[in-house]
Amino acid sequence: MSILDELKKLREEARRLRQENASAKNARDAQKRRNDKLEKRIKQLEKEIKDLKKENSKLQNLFSKISDYKDTLVGMIFKPNKNKDEAKNPNARKRGGQIGHKGAGKESSKNIDREKETWLTHCPDCHRKLKIGKSFYERITEDILLPIKTIVTRHRIQRQYCPHCKKEVCANPSQTLPNFRFGINVLIWILIQKYQLRLPLELIAYSFKQQYNLEISIGGIQNILHLLAKRLGTKYQRLIQEIRKGKFKHADETTWRIEGQNVWAWLFATSESVIYTIEETRGKGVPQKILGQNPKGVLVRDDYGGYASLPMEQQSCWAHLLRVARDLARKETASKEIIDLCQTLRAMFRELSELNGKPLADKEKEYPAWLAKIQAIINAQYSADDAKRVQTRIANQNANLLTALRHEGVPLTNNFAEKNIRPLTVVRNISGGSQSNEGAKTLAVNFSVVKTISLKDRPLVSSLARLLAGGNRKFALEKTE
Repeated sequence: MSILDELKKLREEARRLRQENASAKNARDAQKRRNDKLEKRIKQLEKEIKDLKKENSKLQNLFSKISDYKDTLVGMIFKPNKNKDEAKNPNARKRGGQIGHKGAGKESSKNIDREKETWLTHCPDCHRKLKIGKSFYERITEDILLPIKTIVTRHRIQRQYCPHCKKEVCANPSQTLPNFRFGINVLIWILIQKYQLRLPLELIAYSFKQQYNLEISIGGIQNILHLLAKRLGTKYQRLIQEIRKGKFKHADETTWRIEGQNVWAWLFATSESVIYTIEETRGKGVPQKILGQNPKGVLVRDDYGGYASLPMEQQSCWAHLLRVARDLARKETASKEIIDLCQTLRAMFRELSELNGKPLADKEKEYPAWLAKIQAIINAQYSADDAKRVQTRIANQNANLLTALRHEGVPLTNNFAEKNIRPLTVVRNISGGSQSNEGAKTLAVNFSVVKTISLKDRPLVSSLARLLAGGNRKFALEKTE
């Protein structure tokens, strides 16, 4: 190969290398630009991740507060279920009657209306004929007679003239109320089904149709309830006075709805009297209106701040305090401080419960020492937020947690109020609330009267009959054909 050919070949190789070098440089520059873009994007994503972490932390804190507030609201109405681990504890108290517990079965009826003697003609197994036996054993059964009959009565009521008053007067027939198409037994049975059995109006109308073949519309039942509330209104006002005079009384409140709008249902009660009232507000004006401007006695209540301004002694509910401490101590994120504090409070409550059953002089003697124990918890230096939260509740209640030690018969918890407001929550869950302000007032009056009769352990039917009839039968005579 000549030198010229070799030179030409080298030039071509050099040109190719320059082209490849230029292509590599372009590719390198393009890669560098891509890398710069990626680095910029990475920095942007890192900043977004940092911002998202901050936002996530804020949301977790907010969720924790909402969850705690939800538990607080649920605790107003429902008691949390027992811990599953506790349910599996073999040493836990078993359901039903305990060993040594005396049975409470119903005694056999002493009033026998009829007697029957029963025997077999043939053996039920081999079908052989049997002879009449000489020995017996007895069974007592109670039953009702069907069909239950509805009685339709035509009343012929004399128009009479009083020469002294110079006006016409008329007697009111027995077992009836003025201006009612149905007799008093129907009216009482409506009250019992609505407020004692807590049935919706549709089922009440259905029961009258099926049991008695009596047609009453839903609107008719509601109108009857309104009219009965007016007749029971005087009794309702007397119940308010009974509660005001009580040596100690309970108060509680829960949510309600009127025409889809949120309102509040309140309970005020003594050991034998209950009133419900449904109000638009949860403010302190409601207990002031019910208990009066100068309330007497001791108020047993939860830790809701609306009661704090009432000028009367108050006993704060230990059950609410223990429930909050227990729920916080059971969380996965619970601190050792809240676990220890929860155990301390439970032990304190057990000792207080035992002390509260002793004579008043013994309780008053121990009062200063217990007040010092409460103050020690308030002054403790807690670092965990959950322990601080319970500490704040105790500080807000302070001596109100020990008022029962200074009085006879005052309980440490507000469980009585929770028990007696629960039937109202059942009605709310079934009906969704009230359809009008008049309906809410009717429910409050009628429910209060029926519940109070049950609390006093009096016969419901006869007690309602006396309240509804009043003095209608005075001077009245009648003849039945």
